[in-house]
Amino acid sequence: MAGKLLDPLVIVQLGNLHIRARRILDGLYSGYHTTPYRGSSQEFSEHRAYYPGDDPKNLDWKALARADRLVIKQYEEETNVAGWILLDDSASMNFSAEGRPSKLEYAKTLAAALGYLLTFQHDAVGLATQKIILNPESGRGHLEHFIANLSPVQGGGIWDIKAISNRMSAAYNKRTFVFVFSDLMANDEEIIQSVRFLAARKNEVMVFQILDPAEINLPWSGPMWIEDSETNEKLKTDPEIIRSKYQAVVKNHLESFANVFRSQGVDYLLLQTDTPFNKGLGVYLSKRGQHL
Repeated sequence: MAGKLLDPLVIVQLGNLHIRARRILDGLYSGYHTTPYRGSSQEFSEHRAYYPGDDPKNLDWKALARADRLVIKQYEEETNVAGWILLDDSASMNFSAEGRPSKLEYAKTLAAALGYLLTFQHDAVGLATQKIILNPESGRGHLEHFIANLSPVQGGGIWDIKAISNRMSAAYNKRTFVFVFSDLMANDEEIIQSVRFLAARKNEVMVFQILDPAEINLPWSGPMWIEDSETNEKLKTDPEIIRSKYQAVVKNHLESFANVFRSQGVDYLLLQTDTPFNKGLGVYLSKRGQHL
């Protein structure tokens, strides 16, 4: 069941980002009897209904006496770390093929799930796009604000990661996790320099390169026009003639990014838009010392 719930096509068809994120987390943690989100702390937050498997020590006995129902005390911890979601919302992220979600919808859905994880692990989350700089904050109220800003993001124009990274650093100069979601279809050197800049500020940087499988395999046949979605430049070609050479170039390009980032101590993961979301979330969870 969990595998189906984490299928990208199933998830994006749910529409609402809140629903998508929660469905991903439900699937990710299926089989667990206790919530992975909350720890013990000193500051009371709210009540919720008791579920079999909850720790009885968190039962509110006074509430039971008053209302004759079992409820659990929940607590808020102080924020541990802050996380930036650096989202590529350029025109190339709109691409999709064969009914798969676009790269942008895939990235937004994964970003929403990460936002939930950060919030419920008592961390802060922020968002950076071409038009939005939302500083990292914690709490459920901020999570609502984060999702409200993330949901309507649409792809357009050319991604200027250098300018966005500078704005992020100027707005929030504390050490953070930085999650970069991009197809990395921009100036290679600018991307590498910007990621190096973020890592040099003692941030923990994770780059998720998101591509449609068609962009890697070039599955089409017959003469066709290929158009650059950001520059509108057109090229007439026959995929059957250039496929093997194209795939070799793409392979070398991806390996080059991976080698450069890892040499800088930056985590890198290639995700295709038919990849279950738990693969991307697993990278974050392993960094935070959790094991599924």
